[in-house]
Amino acid sequence: MTTSPSIQRTNHRIISHELLTPVSHIVGYADILLEEANAQGSEQCVAALQRIFEAGHRLSELVDARMKAPGWAGTSADLASLDTELVQPLGQILSAGAELRELAADTAFPDFADLDKITSAAQHMCERIGNLANLAHPSHTAQAVDPLAALDTQPPATDGSGMILVVDNNPANRDILSRRLERLGYTVDWAEHGLHAIEKLQDQPFDLILLDMMMPELDGYAILSRLKSNPKLRHLPVIIISANHEVESVAACIELGAEDYLIKPFNPVLLGARITAALNKKRQYDSELSYLHQIEQEKKRADDLLHIVIPIGIALSSEKNLNSLLEKILLGARALCNADGGTLYLRTDDDQLQFVIARTDSLGIAMGGVSGDDIPFAPLRMYDEATGAPNAHYVVTHVALNGESINIPDIYAIEDFDVSGTRSFDRQTGYRTISLLTVPLKDNSNRVIGVLQLLNAQDRATGAVIPFDSGLQQMIESLSALAAIALEAYAREQRLYKQIEDLRIEIDEIKKQREVAAITGSKYFRQLQAQTRELRQSANETSASPALPHDSDHTTDVVQQSTGEPSASPTTAFPHSTADNGHSQAPRHKLAPERRVYTINDQPIVVREQGPSRGQVVLLIHGWSSSWYALSPLLPTLSERYRCLAVDLPGYGESPPGRGRATIAGYADVLAGLIRQLSDRPALLIGHSMGGMISLTLALNHPDLVERMVLLCPTISGRLSLFIQMFISPVTMLERFKLADRLVSAFESQFLGITDRLMRPASFAERTGITEHDYHHLRQDARRRGQGLVRAECYSAMQKGDLRGKLSRIKAPSLVLWGMEDNTVPLRDASAVVDEWPEAELRVIPKAGHWPQFETPVVTQRHIRGFLSTPLKLLKVEF
Repeated sequence: MTTSPSIQRTNHRIISHELLTPVSHIVGYADILLEEANAQGSEQCVAALQRIFEAGHRLSELVDARMKAPGWAGTSADLASLDTELVQPLGQILSAGAELRELAADTAFPDFADLDKITSAAQHMCERIGNLANLAHPSHTAQAVDPLAALDTQPPATDGSGMILVVDNNPANRDILSRRLERLGYTVDWAEHGLHAIEKLQDQPFDLILLDMMMPELDGYAILSRLKSNPKLRHLPVIIISANHEVESVAACIELGAEDYLIKPFNPVLLGARITAALNKKRQYDSELSYLHQIEQEKKRADDLLHIVIPIGIALSSEKNLNSLLEKILLGARALCNADGGTLYLRTDDDQLQFVIARTDSLGIAMGGVSGDDIPFAPLRMYDEATGAPNAHYVVTHVALNGESINIPDIYAIEDFDVSGTRSFDRQTGYRTISLLTVPLKDNSNRVIGVLQLLNAQDRATGAVIPFDSGLQQMIESLSALAAIALEAYAREQRLYKQIEDLRIEIDEIKKQREVAAITGSKYFRQLQAQTRELRQSANETSASPALPHDSDHTTDVVQQSTGEPSASPTTAFPHSTADNGHSQAPRHKLAPERRVYTINDQPIVVREQGPSRGQVVLLIHGWSSSWYALSPLLPTLSERYRCLAVDLPGYGESPPGRGRATIAGYADVLAGLIRQLSDRPALLIGHSMGGMISLTLALNHPDLVERMVLLCPTISGRLSLFIQMFISPVTMLERFKLADRLVSAFESQFLGITDRLMRPASFAERTGITEHDYHHLRQDARRRGQGLVRAECYSAMQKGDLRGKLSRIKAPSLVLWGMEDNTVPLRDASAVVDEWPEAELRVIPKAGHWPQFETPVVTQRHIRGFLSTPLKLLKVEF
């Protein structure tokens, strides 16, 4: 039967591969062992291995010469003739192998595993010659199958790391190549067939592929074709290493894009040279590609500067509203580099960096500007307050002091700056701050007037956080320069407006003086003055009717019925106490708190109300033996934004006692009714001492009515200090009985003196800042007549109202302020806040006792304002 030419070529390639593969193993392992033997200095081993190496090359020459001889057809007769010629070199290899095995027993060299691979290759070569005769039948021809549907793109390596992928289905071939390459210093990975190679190329980048041609599943031609048709991988160099030395095969591989072609068994020196040349070419291409990418980036930055930065600068220069200007600066910078968050600081006259606007999209934080909430953060000092030394520990202050930008790829990896605040914020919110770019804003004199800080630049395609590259930094610095110009122009314009207004006022004042002088100097005005004097003289001679008494508290009286509508006529149901003269010297003005009466389930409640009628309700709840005046220092500040109601609890101040026994839960229910009557929104509670216990009970029993709370020295366990129990509680217990209450009232003047001696050490710090006026008002409230029974009932109710073990059920964010020297409700109750109540933050105030709102008013009000102005969402995340 005649065999077709195509089948003959296929058989020729298979026979060549099957014969030359074991020859490659013999030569390759012999070469490796020769290097090791020379290093060991074993002359006998070197001689034996040299014989194997030469015999291997003789085998390669014989096979190559026979298969190239005229008339060679790969028939059984051809293979039998070849077998006769190969007997001698194969015998030399096996003989030298036996000699080396005897030497290894004495010298522990060479490695038995490598020696076995050589002798095994020689033995199997004889067997393969007989088996190859079957390939003359056409049914045994091999056909390449292309199972590859698609190849995911994988970017090539750009750092020239020398990562080489060896693709060969023969383990010995892979082992020889891998060991040889690793000795040359390359990093090597391997694949046992074509599909495995495709998976490797998908997972990681390589710099070079050494590819065998004849493999199962997916042969070398198919892999080469797919690689070169892929735009991302077509420039990855491939060197073919094959036993097939046919010119047609070599030409086909070169046409498909192979970089080079080596025939097995390969020369190690030649292989190293070809690999070096291929990698150098690859690195040159990568360098050109990187340079092209840089050019494209520069072009994009130029376009951004022309179409983004300059238009933003024009928009800034035309903005007349400061908050809107600040918002445009920050939002424009974030949009330019796709940053998740950012903050803008402005420098104050006393060298502090004031937070003016902050945004973080992924957390929903928006503070400052036109559309954000108030910013509760204190400014950052550029210089130490005590020593005057520069405060360069923080990134922001360092940039403000030095006037140079700082670009940080990962803020957790730096050690030069204090980033504890950032780490704390990340822990509380679950956020992860990574990249940070901080840029100064400088005026025309090169003075830093502000700082722009951006965080977490994001890849526009994937959304992953990336560093701010140098190009983005230059763009932001350009934008910052335009922003500084806009801010300086705004400030200059405002100064000009102020100068014009001052000039206008001065002109108006001069004009007014002239007009007044003209009027007062007229004859008509002198006649009016004479008539006025005559009227005053007549009035003095007439008996005047007694003046109607009025409240010395300078509060406006309004009765509030259960409908919530104020009455037009003043109330007379609950006359004002003469003790409520805490601000009798203060002038009347429209912002003074109004005295109102609300009725809740037939229980009148007297309050002092101040602030916008549509503002959110803030309920201020006093403590034991006190009145609304206990929280009066907070009204002026809080009423600017909130509708504040400082209550007199039933039985205290001017509110009449309730019908039943006074209890903490009963007070909480009455105040819950008041909140429902005032607003359909949850209220803010500020409770002092026993008022803190009432606030906590209200939050437990009516959680839907409480948004957040501020508690000042709250009673939690119900246990007061030993001092209170020994000296004050006996008097309180006496007041439970009517006869004893009358006796106490009869000697009230003496009890005021006793109260004075007992109240100061129990309630106030040693260096208290309370004024004498406020102290006497609080003392009078503590001994107000007719309130002995309710004081005794509340004292007992506090002892029975222990809230420990219940605090964890309160979900409203809360701020707890405690005086460090409080001897009324000692700090031991504060441990319950720390141990049981994750939704609360405890702050201890130095130089304060039981009345921090009077003793340290500035510090106390700053804590409260900051807490109330913090967005509720951020509070819930923080606590």
